[in-house]
Parts: sequence; C-alpha cells; structure tokens
Amino acid sequence: MNIAKRITAATYIALAVLIAAACGSSPQAAAAPDELDAAIREASDYLDSSVPAGNKIVILNVQSDSAALSDYIIDELIANAVNDRNFAVVDRQQLDALRSELNFQWAGEVDDNSAQEIGKMVGAQTIVSGAISKLGDNYRMRIRALEVQTAQVQGQFNRNIPSGATITALMNSSSKGYSSSGGAGTVTAQTVSGGSSSGGSGGTQTAQAGGNSGTASGGGSGQAAQAPAAPAAPAAPVYKIGDTGPAGGLIFYDKGNNSGGWRYLEAAPANTEKAAAFGDYRVNANRRLGSGKENTQQIMDAIAKNGGGINTAPFICDGLVVNGFDDWYLPSADELLYMYNNLYANGLGNFRAVPYWSSGNGAFAYDACYSVNFSTGDGEQHAFGEEGQRYQVRAVRQF
Repeated sequence: MNIAKRITAATYIALAVLIAAACGSSPQAAAAPDELDAAIREASDYLDSSVPAGNKIVILNVQSDSAALSDYIIDELIANAVNDRNFAVVDRQQLDALRSELNFQWAGEVDDNSAQEIGKMVGAQTIVSGAISKLGDNYRMRIRALEVQTAQVQGQFNRNIPSGATITALMNSSSKGYSSSGGAGTVTAQTVSGGSSSGGSGGTQTAQAGGNSGTASGGGSGQAAQAPAAPAAPAAPVYKIGDTGPAGGLIFYDKGNNSGGWRYLEAAPANTEKAAAFGDYRVNANRRLGSGKENTQQIMDAIAKNGGGINTAPFICDGLVVNGFDDWYLPSADELLYMYNNLYANGLGNFRAVPYWSSGNGAFAYDACYSVNFSTGDGEQHAFGEEGQRYQVRAVRQF
C-alpha cells in the first residue's frame, strides 16, 4: 500500500512538471513589449504624475540622429497624453506652420528660450522636450517638462533602453553579413558589392566595394581586390510651398523630413477637379494631416467588398492618373485646411469658393463624412443620408 501511494505521488509530480514545462514553452505565451514602447509609456506615466493636471502642454521636439526615431517618440507621447486625458495637448499639425516659420526640426535641438517662446505662441503652460542618443550597446532617452512662464523644470525622466527591433528599424542601421569557412581560414564580410576575397591557407586579405569591407585570415598569402565606388545619387529636388510638383500640381505642405516615406503634399492640377457625391462608407477614417491616403484605401476596400461607389469622391481620386502619376487620394480634413491656407488664401490653385470633400471623419463621428468650405475655411459634418450632396473633389498625393 505504501509503495502504491509513493508511485501515485511520483506520477502526479511528474505530470505537474510536464504541464509546467509545456506551459512555459507554449507558443501562446505573451510576447514582451518592445523596449522603446515600454519606455515611452513610462515617460508618459511620469509626466502624468509630474505635470499639473489640466495644463495645456506642447510636445515640442526630441533631439536625435534620426528624424524617424524622433517622430515616433513624439507621436507616441502625444497619443498617450491624448488618451490619458490629463492634459490639453497642442496638436502637432498646429506646430508645423511654426516649425517652418522658425526653422526648427523635430529631431533638432531647441534651446530653452526658444522653447518658451514657442510655448507662449501656442498658449501652453508646459513644454515637453527630450533627447535620445546611443550609449554603448543601449540608448539613453531623456524626457523633460518645463514650465513656460518660469522656465522651472517640472520633471525629468531618464531611461536606458536596449537597442530593440523598433529602434533598429527606425535608425535604419541594420547590416547583413555572411560567413564562410574553408581549410584553416574563416571569411567574414559585411554586405560587399562588386568586391571579392580569396584566401589560401593563411594570411590576411581585404575586399572593398562602396565603402564596405570584409577580412579573411588563414595560413597562406592573401590578395586584395577593389571595385570602384558607385557614383553618388543626385540630390533630391527641394520644393517650396506653391511650387509646381513632379506631377504638375502645386506643393501645399512640406514636413521638412522624409519620415514615413514622404516629405511633401501635392494638390492635383485644377483641370482634374470634379463635383461628385461622397458615398456611404462607414469606415473609421481620420482627419489628421498625413492620414488621407490611408482613409481613401479603407474606403476603396469597402467599395471592393460591398460594391457600388463608382464616380464618388474617393473613387475619382483613387483612379486619377496625371502625367503618369497614379498615387492620388482624397485628402483628409486637415490636409484640406492646409490647401485652403497655403494655396487658396494666396490665390493659388484655381480653387473655388465652395465646399470640398475630405476623406476623414475620425474626430467628429464614425457615421459621418466631412467637408471644408473654401469660401470661409470652415468645416462641416454631414450625416450619411446627406452624402448624395455633390461637392468639389481635388485629389492630393504624398512624395
């Protein structure tokens, strides 16, 4: 009887160990959050506890060597602040005009005096700025809150962050290598284009092409091969607001960097403009600057799924081809406002003093569409049912 009990107990223990091991190795186990996202969330929590609730804050800049990394941190801080609902947050698009006028970059350095002046210009009580830089194998992130009127530091958050997948992608610093072994030697090279290395049983050799190098070591003699560096790519043209863009339209927005794969917004030529109905597309669109392309794609997906939609505002923009360019879309509400302020208000673009359809509804209602009246610059929400109203349509593109 005692032996049986011992066997039964041992069986239960073995089963428990197996179950625990299976759970520990289960593919369903939750993945750890990205280190950068976790650090940004901690910084937001710190700001929530350090900055007086109800303050109007402006998240101004994050200094770094990568505009994409700075943009990412700023966008996440803004999103967290908006969703936490502890502060009134100055919209980033409101800062774009100031950024162009005052010539500062999101990834650049802004001194405290300039930051205070910008804070006063937008009516903020607190300025949030920061920096992120390489520190050995990690990154050091600093986020600081400064009171606008007194320049007193309300709080400073510092954190070391491992170089995880998100930072690596944003910094665009990954390099691919290869290794091969033969005889007594091993060859290791970074991505080498146009060069070669060959080794006997010893010695050291180097292959170079386009600035990348590989080394090989063995026991014999080595030879060096060099390929000419590739010619430098021509500099990309720089556009100003009001200039004619690559597709023959007019530039109405310059972001100042290529984060997200684009810098400029171009309005289609006036002769492409049409009057059309909007259509009934209840998608979760967004009114923000830069979101019109995604909004239009959501609407076109709904058209493909549900049918209809021919000759509506989104359909016209998505199918437009001008001078060989076919990447047009229906602008978001904020993109329309930039067209109104930077083109129409300056007598450019041959716009009419009538309403124009936007693709965005996010800030207003899920089941509504939205237009901007170019006679006043005011926006108007339209419940679906009114979407048959024919308004003007002017497509835009990113590049």
